[in-house]
Amino acid sequence: MPDHPTIKKGSKGAAVKLAQKRLVMRFYDPGPIDSLFGAKTEKAVKRYQGDRLLTNDGIIGPKTWERLDPPTVSEGSNGPAVKLAQRLLTDFGYEPGAVDGVFGAKTKKAVKTFQTDFGLTVDGIVGPKSWAMLGS
Repeated sequence: MPDHPTIKKGSKGAAVKLAQKRLVMRFYDPGPIDSLFGAKTEKAVKRYQGDRLLTNDGIIGPKTWERLDPPTVSEGSNGPAVKLAQRLLTDFGYEPGAVDGVFGAKTKKAVKTFQTDFGLTVDGIVGPKSWAMLGS
């Protein structure tokens, strides 16, 4: 998974800006995308965490980052991010095969079908836009 610093209310900088952008992509309003982690960003993070059954503390640490900004995955990838994609695809009713963390042909087909159904670029790659639509 990407290596991001833990951020919370009062934090500033590029990681905050990225978190704010990822929240907006998932339809949470962190306020202005201004690189400043204020009260509105904290409220959006808490709602996001609560909706995903994460620790609802308003702090973006490793577990929240894993969901908010997972790495791009494609055929041949493996690991926790692939497993997350497979689980989310399954939750949406697509059939990626076993939820085993291995991105094979069945997972690629499920991703492409999902992308088609949601009007995304159909490339079989789970990048930021596909992750957002999957509700990561």
